[in-house]
Amino acid sequence: MFVTRLLQTNEGNCHGFSYLYKILADQLGANCWLSLAPNHIYIRNYSENNGWYNTELTSSCFPTDAWLMTSGYITTQSIKSGMYMDTLSNQQAIALCILDLAKEYEVQTHQYEDGFIIKCCDLVLKYHPVNPIALLLKAETLKKVYFKQIKLKDPHSTGTYDVMSMLYLTLARLGYREMPQKVYEEWIFDCKEKRNI
Repeated sequence: MFVTRLLQTNEGNCHGFSYLYKILADQLGANCWLSLAPNHIYIRNYSENNGWYNTELTSSCFPTDAWLMTSGYITTQSIKSGMYMDTLSNQQAIALCILDLAKEYEVQTHQYEDGFIIKCCDLVLKYHPVNPIALLLKAETLKKVYFKQIKLKDPHSTGTYDVMSMLYLTLARLGYREMPQKVYEEWIFDCKEKRNI
């Protein structure tokens, strides 16, 4: 979806730019990896001469790890846990597309009780147990299910609450912090400014 829109309109977001770059690099036999930051996907590359470096496609810059950490709401714990700034395997990268599907399903249907979003999240977590997007989407979906179960006096509400709470605790243990949209926009603007220096 993101790549198709990018190719048709020449406009996109971090998903479309990073996915297209990864597709082209794979076809050319060039190694690159998708990597996650809060509210963001970017490319990690490796060069024999220079070692690891980051490629930020939404603003056409090459941010350092230190800059990503200090400006991007990335905690030391989230890096140690593998949640952020780690390279994703090809299976984990494909799993991101499943999350895109689940999020679009949510937008289109507002359906939480049928289990589709949860199944998508569970599949992603099978291949990437510390994926912050899957953990948060599953927790937020279960929260909506829980509130509906409470209204209906459903006896399953306690189990739903327990799983939801465990997911939020897992996110906290892994070092997750919510990045406000305004901070993200300032982060992208700052990256663009660095490019122009």
